[in-house]
Amino acid sequence: MKQILKHPLLRFALVGGIGFLVDMSSFALLSHWLDYAVARGLAFWIATSSNWWWNRHFTFAQQNKAAIVEWLQFLGGSIVAFVPNMICYVILNQLDAMQHLAFGHYIALVPGVLLGMMINYSLSRYWIFSSPPA
Repeated sequence: MKQILKHPLLRFALVGGIGFLVDMSSFALLSHWLDYAVARGLAFWIATSSNWWWNRHFTFAQQNKAAIVEWLQFLGGSIVAFVPNMICYVILNQLDAMQHLAFGHYIALVPGVLLGMMINYSLSRYWIFSSPPA
């Protein structure tokens, strides 16, 4: 197991899985008291903040920037990665084949999530958690 977790992409994916659970549980909790759109936005912010913390301390353990700078960059990068994720999801949901599949709306999530993860990982590895230029 220790050997598997040596690669930062796998650690990043594990953190993303934790973030998904944080996102969904936050949304479920907040939606009892808040409008769904507000609850969704707050849940995204909570999950992104959680993912930033775990990535800062677990995935990319070298801390070369101020925490607030990293957090703001990670939040921005997560929003950038969310856009193609959502576009992919919307396009796939428009396909007739997807609409006739059992759980088609859930299956349509997978390619977008993978695309968003790769974009977010690239931004994280080469910009957010990288060493600042000397």
